[in-house]
Amino acid sequence: MAAPASSDVLPLIDQLVERAYTFSAAIGRWSATILAELELTEALGDVLWQLGAVGEAVPMRDLADRLQCDPSNVTFLADRLEERGLIERRPDLSDRRVKLLALTTAGLAVRTRIVQAAATRSPLARLSPADQQRLCRLLDKCLQPEPPA
Repeated sequence: MAAPASSDVLPLIDQLVERAYTFSAAIGRWSATILAELELTEALGDVLWQLGAVGEAVPMRDLADRLQCDPSNVTFLADRLEERGLIERRPDLSDRRVKLLALTTAGLAVRTRIVQAAATRSPLARLSPADQQRLCRLLDKCLQPEPPA
């Protein structure tokens, strides 16, 4: 459980939250720009991002969980990306009722362009590699699940 906030740390928390909102907006603007260049919506870009992060074919239901959306939304998004040749559906050999989604070579190339743009044009690109590693560790700490009360 997090320590109760004392009045002397509230101004710092206020600053941190303000910077988090500002950073989120800056990442959002960068993301919108690169996705527009690639003619992708945020939702389509998120599918490519999630599939690339896993690095293997993913059951559609699992992808819906990762995207925190209804499986029917994944079907719609998969249709759009499949039409563009960026992903493919595969049968799950262990359960033929399950459809797996995987990046195609073209889909991986588009995701790589997003990663390269992040490395060169995003707000994160302004940080040194050491600062990027520090920020990654700090964000990991912030995003850990809270232990049960």
